Amino acid sequence: MFAWTEPYEDEYIKERIEELRAAQKEAAAQGKVLVSSYEQFWLPVLNDLPDVEYQGRDRYIAPYGKFEAAPKVPFHGALWFTPMSGVELPPALKNIKEWVPASAVVDMNARTVNIQMNEIEITFTSINVGLNAHELLRDINQELVRINAGVYLYRIEPVVEASPVRHLYPDGRVPILSNAHTRADVTGYAVLQDRPYQHTLAYVGIAAHKTSVESLWASLIRGKGGCSMRGTSVLADGEVKMLTQPLLEFNVLHAGIICRKALPGKWEAKDDAAYALVFEDQDVESQLQALALNRLQETLAFPIPNDWTKTLWEYALDAEYIQRLVTGGDCRGGVRIDLTKPWQDLVQNLLEQDVLKI
Repeated sequence: MFAWTEPYEDEYIKERIEELRAAQKEAAAQGKVLVSSYEQFWLPVLNDLPDVEYQGRDRYIAPYGKFEAAPKVPFHGALWFTPMSGVELPPALKNIKEWVPASAVVDMNARTVNIQMNEIEITFTSINVGLNAHELLRDINQELVRINAGVYLYRIEPVVEASPVRHLYPDGRVPILSNAHTRADVTGYAVLQDRPYQHTLAYVGIAAHKTSVESLWASLIRGKGGCSMRGTSVLADGEVKMLTQPLLEFNVLHAGIICRKALPGKWEAKDDAAYALVFEDQDVESQLQALALNRLQETLAFPIPNDWTKTLWEYALDAEYIQRLVTGGDCRGGVRIDLTKPWQDLVQNLLEQDVLKI
């Protein structure tokens, strides 16, 4: 279910941590600070420091000190910074810590990471468990550097503990709906994967700023396949309706965009299909069967008794009169009912075979 399920350890990072720690100790013994000319783990970066002037041959000067090439340091662009006495230093050159290597436990269900090293304990929440282990380790270390934590991870171990929080996407991989101008997180979807290059959209829920929602809505109502999701173009099946709700705590708008053919009671005689969608968790298959029967009772010209539900469902699925949709997020299941098929012939045959009884 998750992108990674085994402990991940980066030996390169582990070795580099020890090399940089030794280099930092050597610089500190000389009364200097180890600096890098480019982003290098937790070290201060020369280009991020203010008022630095190039003097030639790996030598730089600033109003608060000077920089010179560091001897015998195991990476290119290493510099020693010598501060000027009595001058205020930039924040990046203050409170230089002795960083230590560490490992962490990632709770995949709770989406938290816990780091404990001696007296240091750090917990991050709302991490993106949809990333692979290498990407997640990189992101956590970037945050540790940002807060100047003094620990740098080389190993992360996943655990799957029981969590009271229920996520729309348990694997953490949140789909994106996008057009040529903007994108939005998808809170739920139902699509028919009828073509490899373009899928038919019955429902999508999105969360984004108002301008993004309006842009994506405009692309869908044009009916020209201007939106894509997970790398494939999506085209709404006919007329679509939208309902919006502001999420004030996140300063975004949540929009539910659904085809009219999927709305009970909104079917029209000209329609070639109807949809049944389930948004409740309990017994999704039974709900789908009942909803599909309701849509057939609404759209067919002959009566369909309730006790035909399961049998008609099974035979219609097998004959592809009913097609399952690919669903996710808050949409738990869905089907497309093809109204161009000879439903009367199917029912007549089942009656003649005594599969269905009146």
